[in-house]
Amino acid sequence: MKKVASSTLLLAYWCMPATAVAQEPQVIVDVSVGGSVSSNPFLYVDGETAGAANLQVSPRILWEDEVGRTSIDGDLRVAQYTNSYGSDFSGRIGVSSERMLDENTTLRVASAFESLRSAVQGGFFATGLDPVNPGTNPIPDIPPIDTTIAGVRTRTQRGNASLGVSHTLDEVSSIDVGVALDGVFVSNDAGFDYRNLSGNVNYRRKINERLTLTAGVQGGVVDYLGSRTGDSTIVSPQLGIEQQLTSRLIFVAGAGISYVDTKLAGGGSDGRITFAGNVGLCDRTPEQTFCATASRSAQPTALGGVSSVTAVALNYDRVLSSVDRFSLAGRYGRTDENNNNGLPTQFRITEIVGATATYSRKLTDRVSLTVTPGFTKIYGGSQGRRDANFSLMVGLTMRFGKLG
Repeated sequence: MKKVASSTLLLAYWCMPATAVAQEPQVIVDVSVGGSVSSNPFLYVDGETAGAANLQVSPRILWEDEVGRTSIDGDLRVAQYTNSYGSDFSGRIGVSSERMLDENTTLRVASAFESLRSAVQGGFFATGLDPVNPGTNPIPDIPPIDTTIAGVRTRTQRGNASLGVSHTLDEVSSIDVGVALDGVFVSNDAGFDYRNLSGNVNYRRKINERLTLTAGVQGGVVDYLGSRTGDSTIVSPQLGIEQQLTSRLIFVAGAGISYVDTKLAGGGSDGRITFAGNVGLCDRTPEQTFCATASRSAQPTALGGVSSVTAVALNYDRVLSSVDRFSLAGRYGRTDENNNNGLPTQFRITEIVGATATYSRKLTDRVSLTVTPGFTKIYGGSQGRRDANFSLMVGLTMRFGKLG
């Protein structure tokens, strides 16, 4: 995975605008310090209550010029626990860039690397917004979470890179084409490492000022490293709509199928068809945002092979006053494994539910107080019953660099 991390940094250098020498990049670094208490911080079967001292550093560098934007962002978290959990060092670095090749064509590239002690630690409550241009996502995607290795004593490392091109065909239609490579590596032989090479083609046509029809197909090849067993081919066509219900309310929906062909341990292969789809609703104003999304798709997992993965997300964010802000996030994830997934696993269905709330108050222009209670619970699996995690974190965040 060192090669993946190095590739991320090389991509960051390549994506910097040619005029960057003459530009002043926007630099923001948030540094948070605080303490937390959790009843089962890593969702282990034999988890215990622990306190922790926490340090989090989240830098972001943004370059902008007349043809695009490039962003490098990172997140480093260090926690020192009061008991046998010891120390936790986890983090992520990513780079993304959007460049106009001409008035009708836009190129997008992105790459990221992360290392997590817990499979649900970094992404379970993520919003899925584009760091370069958050406004491009009418409904935020739900980052996929592998529920099969949640609560397993293992460190998960993940690297990914993607390349996409958007082209406007005429006044009412456009096409997007992209490819992506994703690699997941699980330590302590607790799961199966894999690579996933995928591509997609999506077509959009505007019917009127409020309604857009979409059609697309995504295909991928999953390679479980060290064995042909479990290797799969995925093809997923889908039709959908985007409906602007009001000036601030947007609805999206899509439906299709996922066809998965998997190599079995005894030779031969197994083909299966499952439902794939998504639905979402977002209400945005300057003072508040509410989004509800749900999706079902065929995804590779570290323990269950390629399985049907269901994800549901709720996000609410409200500005209470000039100095007060409140946000709430809820998540549900479910993995339904097929008996013919090719891998020798005992899991069949695993589920995770969670919720977190954050209240923040600006003490000065650069210093904020945050209070974050949370809840996470795993259901199913073959490792036995485990207690839920109830947590409370209190901290101070200082912003360095550009305000806003």
